[in-house]
Order: sequence, then structure tokens, then C-alpha cells
Amino acid sequence: MVREREKLAYARDENKDTALHILAQIRKPLDSCCHCSVHQNPIMINPGTKKHVVYQLVNFLWTTLFRIIDSKSEIIKIISEPYQLLYDAAEVGNFGFLSELISVHPSLIWEVDNRNQSIIHTAVSYRHASIFNLIHEIGPLKDIIVTYILEGKNTILHLAGELAPPDQLELISGAAFQMCIELLWFEEVKKIMPPSFIKLKNSEGFTAQELFTREHEELRKKAEAWMKRTSEFGMLVSTVIATGVFSAAINIPGGIDDNSNKPNYMGKTSFLVFEISDAIAFISSATAILIFLSILVSRYAEYDFYRSLPLKLMSGLVTLFLSITSMMIAFSSSFFIAYYYGSQWIPSFISVLASLPILLYVALQFPLWSDIICSFYYSWTLFKPNKRMIYLLEK
Repeated sequence: MVREREKLAYARDENKDTALHILAQIRKPLDSCCHCSVHQNPIMINPGTKKHVVYQLVNFLWTTLFRIIDSKSEIIKIISEPYQLLYDAAEVGNFGFLSELISVHPSLIWEVDNRNQSIIHTAVSYRHASIFNLIHEIGPLKDIIVTYILEGKNTILHLAGELAPPDQLELISGAAFQMCIELLWFEEVKKIMPPSFIKLKNSEGFTAQELFTREHEELRKKAEAWMKRTSEFGMLVSTVIATGVFSAAINIPGGIDDNSNKPNYMGKTSFLVFEISDAIAFISSATAILIFLSILVSRYAEYDFYRSLPLKLMSGLVTLFLSITSMMIAFSSSFFIAYYYGSQWIPSFISVLASLPILLYVALQFPLWSDIICSFYYSWTLFKPNKRMIYLLEK
């Protein structure tokens, strides 16, 4: 339709919105691959990859505007009324939409709203790393954008110091990991700031670091309570396991030969399995106790949640799982020792049943494990973009 009637590129509906205004508000993430089975003349992004048909439409509307309107200021006016679509797209994290517009007209990164915020500032406010990573594509020019002084004498670092919107915080489960991601954002933005701007105070007299502390105090308290509660339960279970396996190591299954003072079944494979698994269970449970204890006695300062506490919690849960598994193996092997001259089906059956607590532990703790793994993966890849926002069309 736009090919037949080019004026549709800037036509407005009853709300004074153009097609680009509507497309800017897409919240559902779309990948770069075209979902249409057949499409003529597909636009290419980084040779060999087809874009989603929605972004082909965005590109066509945008390039059509530049073809039929000579004045760039007039084009900017079109996309800025009745509201500035650039910032709507940045607010919802519409990476693909902004990629199309900036690739055709790169100077859009200099545009600011009525609060003197660029799309980079908006991306920081709403925690959209895919858009914020644009800062690494523009090279030395970023040193100018990050020095913009915003409403209330805030800098972009002050925006990172504010608490993230609730819908973005909810992407990460657990207050401790939410605190970790918030600290990660603050440190990443701090890296691109000129040293002289890091200590600037806003109109309320707060530096960015002071603002971060004030805004995140409630979240830090929730993270502390959650971390303590999780560590206390982990430490309790680890102590019970350590007590049980230590007792089993003293009371050797099968007894001791009165003449040689050696275990009666020392040469049997089942006894060797018992020895190794019982030792591993005790050592791992004792290690878990120490790890959980170190979490409980931590200061719970802001930056303890940056790396230290999440890593300790992950290590504690891993060693706890290892101790539970080793304990059940030791329990199963003790039955093979005790019933060595009896029916073999009894220890075999008990061994199968012994696997149930392990599977139950995995099933019940899977949400927590999933949150931890996702948080670490998210934090590890957050500022390592796998695709560029600014691209060149294939000739």
C-alpha cells in the first residue's frame, strides 16, 4: 500500500499517530529473522540474515519519508508529534525498531527529549541493555552524550542510581539477584563516565553513589533477609548430613574382625564405594556449613551483593547437593555390605529408593537453581551484545 500511496508513510489516524508511532510501541521482542515464508526483495541485515517482516515495514516507511521529504527537520517534526516515538521505543526496549531508524539516519542518537535525555539515557532509566550497548558502537562520540546534564542536574549515572522499574526488576527472581543486576548496571554506566562527572551532585545534593544507596536501601534489606533465610536452612541440612555420615564412618557396616581389627568386608567393592561416598558426604557437608556460615556473618554491604554473596550461595548449594548425593550412595552401599550373603534384590531395591530424595531435592530446588543460573547468565551476557544496532544494507 505504501508503494502505491507514499503519503501513507506519514499519514495519521484519529489519535494523530503515524504508522511509525504505532510500530515503536511493540513490546513483544522480535528476532531478526523473517517469519514470513515468502517475501519479495527481503531487506538484509548483516549479510545472509533476513529480518522480521515488521522491521522490513519500518525500514520501508522510514526510507520513504526521506525519499519524499527533503527537509530533515520536517521528518524529525513528524516523528516527534504528538509524542516522540524514539523515546517510546527506547522505553519498551524496541531494539529492532530503533536499529532501523538509526541505521538510516545515525544523527538520531543526538536527539533529546524535553528533559534533555537521549535514547541512551532512556535505555538506562528503563534498563534495556540492548539499546544501551549502542554507546559502544558510536566510539568517542559517547564522551559527549554521557556529559549531558539532565533535569534536576542529574547525569546518566544518576539515572543508573535510581531503582529500576518494577517490570524490569521482576525479570530476575530473588531480591539478592535483583540487587546484583542493579549494581552491575551502575558499574557499567560508571565505566563510560568521565572521572570528573562521577562525583557530581544533583539539585537535591546527592552524588550518583549516594542516590543509589538511598534508592536501593529497601531492596538491600529484602536481599539480606532472603539470603539469611536461605543460608540458615542450607546450614541446618548440612549439619544434619555431617552428623549422620560422621556417625556412619565410626560404626563401620559389617563390623570389624576381632583378630586383625580390620573391617570384615574391606576387600569388597561395596565397602570401597561406602568409604569414598561417606568421606565425600562429610567433607562436602562440612564445606557447605562453612560457606553458609560465611554468608550469615557477612556485613551485607551493597557491594557484597555484586559478586561475593551470589557466588557463595551458589557454591553452598552445589556442595549441599554433592553431600546429599554422596550420603545416599553411602546409605545404598551399606545395604549391599549388610546383605552380602542374603538376597541381592533387597539392597538393589533400596538403592533405587535411595535415589528418590536426590530427585526430590532437584525437583524442589529447581526454581532456585534456575533463578541462580539465569541470573549469572543474564549478568554475564548483559553488556556483551551479540548483534549490532547500526548496520549497512547489503548492496
